[in-house]
Amino acid sequence: MIITRQVTVKINEFNYQYFENLGYDDILIGTELDIPVELLSKGSHYKIECKCDCCGISKEVIFKNYVKYDNKWGEYYCRKCSENKRKLSLLKSHGCEYPIQNKKIFKKIKQTIAQKKS
Repeated sequence: MIITRQVTVKINEFNYQYFENLGYDDILIGTELDIPVELLSKGSHYKIECKCDCCGISKEVIFKNYVKYDNKWGEYYCRKCSENKRKLSLLKSHGCEYPIQNKKIFKKIKQTIAQKKS
């Protein structure tokens, strides 16, 4: 889960237009603005604090990395717990812990390799 609710952003020439488009009309370059985490751009380098939904460990994560891994909004799993979650998801959808263990997927991989060789 995301613990950080607001971030203080310093307005500069690169993010001025972004925040102006969001409806912040009374901003000036050089001022600081408190905004909710949800309004950060997808490429933002600001750090947010997250708490693992499984084991409860808190960690600071760069926002663009949080977004990059397609987390459902508000969900967060640490590296250790995400491996277990991945395995459970694969067991549910494919009946195995690793995709290559599924006979259909393995067969498709072999066919693709054979096509690329010829």
